[in-house]
Order: sequence, then C-alpha cells, then structure tokens
Amino acid sequence: MSAPSKVILEDAFNMKKTVENYIQRRPRALVHIPVRLIIERLKQLGKVDQRSGCLLDVGCGSGESTRLLAKNFHHTIGVDPSAPMISYAIAFDNEISDIEFKVANAEKLPIEDSSVDVITAMFVVHYADLEKFIPECKRVLKPNGVALFYRHQISKILSAENDALPVIDGPVKMMIRQLLEKAREMSHPSFHTYELHQTQFDSINWEKKSREINELEFAPDSQWNLGSWSRFYQNLPFYQKAVKNDVNPVTELVQAVKNTWSMQDRDSDDIKIRVVYTTVMILLE
Repeated sequence: MSAPSKVILEDAFNMKKTVENYIQRRPRALVHIPVRLIIERLKQLGKVDQRSGCLLDVGCGSGESTRLLAKNFHHTIGVDPSAPMISYAIAFDNEISDIEFKVANAEKLPIEDSSVDVITAMFVVHYADLEKFIPECKRVLKPNGVALFYRHQISKILSAENDALPVIDGPVKMMIRQLLEKAREMSHPSFHTYELHQTQFDSINWEKKSREINELEFAPDSQWNLGSWSRFYQNLPFYQKAVKNDVNPVTELVQAVKNTWSMQDRDSDDIKIRVVYTTVMILLE
C-alpha cells in the first residue's frame, strides 16, 4: 500500500488558521459521542484501567478526545503528525496530570515496545500506511492489548421540525460519493472507501479482528440547523482542498434538502435538522 498524499497530510492540518477554524467550529457532539462509544466498547472488553492502564491515542489532533479518553486510564499518550494540533493539545488547560502529547506519525510511533494496553485511532485508518502502522501497533501493545480504530460518516438528514418530511439519504450518499472520488484523485486508491473501511479491514494482518457498524443520531449541544451543519462540513481541511476549484457537493446537498422539503425560500440557518451518522469500529484483539 503506497503512502498517503502529502498534499492532504501535510498541508491540511499544518496551517495554523485552518487548525483554529476546525477546532472552533467542530461541534462537541462529534467528539463526545465517539469517545463514549469507544469507552463503552473497551469496558465490555475489560480494558479500562484507571490504576495502571496505558492508552495511546494515535491521530489525537487538538487532544480533546484524548483528554476525555484519559479519564479512564492511568497514563495517556497522544500523538499526531501536525505540530499546530499538538501545540493546541499541550497549551490546553488540562486537569489531567498524567497525559503527554508528541508530534509523530502513525507509521513510526515514539513508544517503547510492549508498553501500551490500549491503542485508539479516530479517523486515522484511511490516512495511515497500514503496512507500517499495523506492525507498529503490534510492537507497542502489551500482550493481550487491544487496538480500536473508529470513524463515522454522515448517512441521513431528517427534519427536526416535521417528522412527516422525507428522510434525506440519496443526496447525502451522492455528496459522500463525490467527495470520495475526489479523495482518490488526491491520494492513493485506498484513501476512504464507500464500503466503510472494508478494504482496510481485509488488509489488516491480525489474528483476531472484527468490524462493527451502527447508525446513530449525533445531537449537538445546540440544535443543528442546515446552515451551521453545512458551514462545519465545508470548514473541514480536506473538504476545502477537495472542492477548491470544483462544484461544491455540500451546496448541492443543501439545495436538495430545500427542494425536497419545499423550503427553497427559507434561510438555511432557520431550517432545523437532525443528523444520523454511520459509525465504524475496527477492533484488533
């Protein structure tokens, strides 16, 4: 498997302004809900240990999810290839003392052999070179350690005003398909998959592995509206690069929602919505 495009990995999250916008506009629900799902799954496996457990969070970004995960472990390490992201993680007023952040790639982890109980990685599998990342996971995990890889992808938009209005799923799938085709042009062929990481899962050499898929509504602290959701999505660093000179799939989706619900004359910020995501967990035991 060839290495991911530097256009995406280096440019997208190494621009300070881009990092600031991403952190400020990201709804907390898109952090807190995935963390809750991950912790619930780890508890089922008996892998949460506040007394002596060591967690490694790969692709930790600004550290928000890492700090939430860290409350369930004795020691936590967060790594990310983006120096600006790690700077934000370190600078954050952190109430957890036993946590550290490092600039590092998934393919070369600055971690001692057999020193980690749990590895988490959110939105990393489609970026990483799995031929290098998976052996690194095996190297740093203790015997009986586990790795849990997570991602989610929007699947449906529903009206929060009128349950009788049609569910928007076809236009959502079209938007995702357009973005993933652009991703393939910008990076190696395995970057993202329509089949929710089936390709990556099949390629992972691990004795006991599973892939779990569910649908879940992500409800932010304040009600989603069509305008706030579209601005968040269009602010994603990858999205900005993918549509730089092309048709804007989110704009097309917003128009499709308005047309379907006969709301063409309404401002997007006045249209309240509910958003359903498909979640994917790859568990390596």
